Amino acid sequence: MGGKYRWGRACALAGPALLAACVSHGVAARPAPAPLPALELRETAIAAEPLPAPPTTEVAEAPAPAPAPAVPEVERLAPGTYQHEINMEGQVRKWTTVVPPGVDAAAPNALVVVLHGVGGRGVDMRSFGFDPLAASPRVVMAYPDALGGAWNDGRPGADPMIPGVAIDDVRFLRLMIEATAVRTGTAPGRVAVVGFSNGAVMAGRVACELADTIAAVALVAGSGWQGFEQSCRPAKPVAVMTVAGSSDPIVPYTGGKVADWGAKKRGFVAPVEDFFRFWVRENGCATTDTSGGTTPVSESKGVDCRTGSSVVRYRVNSGGHEWFRAPVLDTTNTVWSFLSARFVLPR
Repeated sequence: MGGKYRWGRACALAGPALLAACVSHGVAARPAPAPLPALELRETAIAAEPLPAPPTTEVAEAPAPAPAPAVPEVERLAPGTYQHEINMEGQVRKWTTVVPPGVDAAAPNALVVVLHGVGGRGVDMRSFGFDPLAASPRVVMAYPDALGGAWNDGRPGADPMIPGVAIDDVRFLRLMIEATAVRTGTAPGRVAVVGFSNGAVMAGRVACELADTIAAVALVAGSGWQGFEQSCRPAKPVAVMTVAGSSDPIVPYTGGKVADWGAKKRGFVAPVEDFFRFWVRENGCATTDTSGGTTPVSESKGVDCRTGSSVVRYRVNSGGHEWFRAPVLDTTNTVWSFLSARFVLPR
């Protein structure tokens, strides 16, 4: 698609108010609104020059203060598919946004961010079928790209995908969510992050570090990084769901070393059960309930959670490293039902 835009370094450091002015968009499925004018911003705060006082025939004791310049209303994205770019201190970061027909610009909309696995791209995740589910409740979807093909999910022992380059994916996802929320009318508390494999571990990190921004995460074929519980201090409760195969040869269900990706070492992860129990405690659940232990899929969930944010774990017995499909488990619909029940999505 053409018509991409870039932010300067100052935009990447700006807060939500400035992000709205810095964002533009690409080519939509139908003609998109005209892009906002580019702004030249500095890293320091920008102060508007005072406007001249209007002409007057009377002598005033003191000049009246100039009126504050009007802040233009942020133009909402029309229904369509968009490609976006931002420049974070020399690193070009990209994502795809899908705005379904019928999105009400005045309504509190919801946003679901889907993270790919190592070596993938954001648009690859569209094949898992979230877009059709998002059309009816009018949920905005976002599919970001990892830099170098892998997310910096915090796991120890992982080789950097781009040697010598520090990648702050937590900051990138925060900026991406803020920018997309401004342009789509996403309401606070209506943001969820879903991830597969490396994207799942990144979603687990997001639950720890962006709890002030998101309401729920769903991890498929992944868990937290090894030692996550020592630093995970979420700012507020987060609903957490995991789906994992008990015989996963890539990201082991019982934790430990992740399989190498080519010549890259992929580090170590925590056991899925430890990740589940951590969030059961974190969300103040009184106990857990497990069903289907001898069936293909075992389900465990937190019960009577004081925070109101549930925790659910699906273990696919003898399952491998995959996004499971029916008849074993319809992962896409299971994730969507979880997000809907957690009040993230419109009902």
